[in-house]
Amino acid sequence: MPEPSVVAFGETMLRLSAPGRELLARSESLDVHVGGAESNVAVALARLGTPSAWVSVLPDSPLGHRVRDAIAAAGVDTTHVRFTEDGRVGLYFVEFGSPPRPTSVWYDRARSAFAEAATFDPAVLDGARYAVLSGITPALSERAAQANLEFAAEARARDVAVVVDVNYRARLWEPEPALAGIGPLLRDAQIVVCSSRDAATVFGMEGTDADVVARLATDWAPGAELVCLTCSDRGIVASRGGEIIARPAVRAETVDRFGAGDAFVAGLIDGLGRGLDAGDAIAFGCGLAALKTTVPGDMCPFRRSDVESIVAGEVLRR
Repeated sequence: MPEPSVVAFGETMLRLSAPGRELLARSESLDVHVGGAESNVAVALARLGTPSAWVSVLPDSPLGHRVRDAIAAAGVDTTHVRFTEDGRVGLYFVEFGSPPRPTSVWYDRARSAFAEAATFDPAVLDGARYAVLSGITPALSERAAQANLEFAAEARARDVAVVVDVNYRARLWEPEPALAGIGPLLRDAQIVVCSSRDAATVFGMEGTDADVVARLATDWAPGAELVCLTCSDRGIVASRGGEIIARPAVRAETVDRFGAGDAFVAGLIDGLGRGLDAGDAIAFGCGLAALKTTVPGDMCPFRRSDVESIVAGEVLRR
């Protein structure tokens, strides 16, 4: 396996969802998928052809090995995943809704192996170009929060670009502690991705998309080369050195929205890593995010040629 150019650090869980649009309370069986924000990015990159690695801690149990094996099967380097006798695999439960009933999520991840023993070997970052982190990790435990900061520091020491997706989760913590936990990550990041909703909830920023992303870049990520504000159906608005860049969302018929934001991050990194300018890399990320929503599960299985066809306006044929 080639040396990874992108290294992602974070927890991955098992997703248990009621089949179709059934209620969890009425389901006699559950669909099982593997998913975690950071590993989703690594999987999407590997499928695109960009060598990636995922670093985490899992219990030495059948469920822990199922998580690792699913990510490895997608082509991700998992040699730096550590197994421990303690802790558990985190779970989350999904109940897919149809209007007017929303899709709902419940977490069962307290005292997971990652939350209890988050650690990494700094050598995994040697030779990498990007280090991927999210704002989910510092919500899990003090140990996870500290490991997240240490991972970012080790990346910076090796001139590896730090990529942070804010990824605020209201079921994990309140906005005030989230601001305290995520803010330090942004100040040292080279690439930041944040939804317009999270910008309002966590950072208290409201206004036009262009105004919000400009303030986010100036006030919270002054060292970032690129700050992207994801605005749902409005697309992406980004700030690059004070220049505002906007790209439209790619329309899709949604089957499963989970992992779409992670696919955007992966597409953005892949595009930038291949030398695309920021606007084209953002458009590529939008195309990959749209494709992700068309398949079930958290992980994105599409190839670079698939995305290029979508971005070019062609119909994807298999």
